[in-house]
Amino acid sequence: MIKISAVLIARNEEKKIEKCLEGIKWCDEIIFIDQSSQDKTVDIAKRYTDKIFITEPKGICNPDRNFGISKAENDWILIIEADEVVCEDLRKEISEVLSQNKADIFYLPVKTFFSGRWIKTCGWYPGYIPRLFRKGSIIFEDDIHTNGIFKTDKIGYLKNDLLHYSYDDINEWVKKFKRYTDRYALEYYKKGLKPSLILSVKELSARPLYFFLLKYFWLKGFKDGWRGFFISLSSALTVMFSYLKFLEIYEKNNL
Repeated sequence: MIKISAVLIARNEEKKIEKCLEGIKWCDEIIFIDQSSQDKTVDIAKRYTDKIFITEPKGICNPDRNFGISKAENDWILIIEADEVVCEDLRKEISEVLSQNKADIFYLPVKTFFSGRWIKTCGWYPGYIPRLFRKGSIIFEDDIHTNGIFKTDKIGYLKNDLLHYSYDDINEWVKKFKRYTDRYALEYYKKGLKPSLILSVKELSARPLYFFLLKYFWLKGFKDGWRGFFISLSSALTVMFSYLKFLEIYEKNNL
């Protein structure tokens, strides 16, 4: 029988974590990595697994994904985040495809919700991500959003959606926006970038405008009403604020 280890990283997710854990309780084991939560996240997780590991908060998941995978006993890994839910149809499909042994890595389609509504535009759907794989097939890099380094070319795609409840409201977006832009700014600095007029024009006007137009018009964000407009605008703001924060970091360390 093929066994699956779910690897879940969380921090201060008491409002969402139970729904997530309910969706993966069928897995043969749950590896729960908690980044030093200050709420009831760990207490809730203890109802579902005794394999709980506490790490330092990092603002991103990838470093702890590799750690969680190293603790898994089974050959197949399902990566899940605290604001995601595996529905029954996806569970059944996972069991079926693993029994067929046709691939080592499977991409899952993601149905993302913003402020209570499924976002069909802005490039958000189906938003395939590689989350189900044979142990050793993916090595994750220490970046905020990467799919990792693939060690195989045997890849498949699932049909049923992974449900992603990314932002319940604007306030939640604001909290994540700060964390993401802080991280992007630091990555800019670590790459050795140096401020210049050309770079500033690119990061403060050209690229933000490009991403807004791309998401709102080309990827038809306007069809999702104010949510589509906000998502398109937030893409532009992420680029701008990340660069402005990079400028602050650069000045503090070089002037």
